Amino acid sequence: MCLRIKHIVTLAALMLCALGALPVHAAQGQWGGFIYLLAKPGMERSEAWKQNLIAVTEQAAQPFDNDFTPEPSRLATIHYIRTVRYTLHGEPFTPIPLGVIRVESMDRDAIRQFYDTFRAAAGDTLDLNILYGVTSELRYTDAETLERLKEHAPQRGPGSAQPNAVVFPLSKSAEWWTQTQEQREAYFFQHPDRFGKEQRGHNAIGFRYIDKIYRKLYQSRFIGGGADFITYFEYADADRDAFDSLLSGLRDTTLNPEWKFVEEAPIVYGTRVNGLADILNP
Repeated sequence: MCLRIKHIVTLAALMLCALGALPVHAAQGQWGGFIYLLAKPGMERSEAWKQNLIAVTEQAAQPFDNDFTPEPSRLATIHYIRTVRYTLHGEPFTPIPLGVIRVESMDRDAIRQFYDTFRAAAGDTLDLNILYGVTSELRYTDAETLERLKEHAPQRGPGSAQPNAVVFPLSKSAEWWTQTQEQREAYFFQHPDRFGKEQRGHNAIGFRYIDKIYRKLYQSRFIGGGADFITYFEYADADRDAFDSLLSGLRDTTLNPEWKFVEEAPIVYGTRVNGLADILNP
C-alpha cells in the first residue's frame, strides 16, 4: 500500500484535488485577487467613463501578463472574465456582476495597488468587491493519487479554445473543522464500510473528468473575504456537460458525503475575454 503523504490540514486541495493537478510549474505562494464588478443601479456608464476606465486599467495592468493566452512561466498575470450567469445552489442570484478581473502575483501588494487604482478610476459608477486567495501544495492526497494527477492533468488553452471560466468560492462548516485530519481525509477515498456501498468518494468522482477541466485552487481561510477557498476552472465548449456532471456528482451526498459540510457561495459562470472593454461592451 502506498504511504499517505500527510500535511497540515487545509480544505482547499481536498475539495478538488481529483479534478486535475496544478501544473508542475505552479508556484506556491502565488496570490490571486478576484475583483467583482457590479453596476450600481441608476448610475450611467457613459462612453467617456468607459474609455477612461479602460485606459487607466491598461496602464495599471502593465506589470501583469494577459492570461487570455497563458504561458507556464508567468507569475504575474491579469485575466478578464465576462459574466454569463451567476448562481447559488444552481439558482439565479442577484445582483449579477458584470464580470471578474483575476489578478495574480507573488506580491499581494502588487494586486492591492492595481485594485486601488482601478477602484479610484471606477468612482461611484461601480460597486467593487475583491476576494483574495493564495496557492499552496496539494494536501490530503496519497502517492498513488498524486501520480494520477500528474499523469492526467489537463493543459491550459487560450481563451479562444477554452472560453468558459468559473469562479466558485466556498467554505466548510464548523462541524467539518472539528473532525480530525484522518476523518476528513477519509471522505476523499472510497470507504463503503463507513459511508455505504454507493459512496465513491470525492476523488473517484473527480477523476472521471480530470482530463477535461483545468482548475486552480486558492486558499483564503483566515485572510478574510467571506470564503475559505476560491476554486477556478476553465474548459472548452465541448466540455460544458462534463463540468455540470462533475458538479452534480460532487453535490450528491450519497456518492460524496463530504459535500454535506460544504457551504457554497455564488458561482460566476463566465467567458474569458481579452480585456476590460469586452466586459463593459459585451
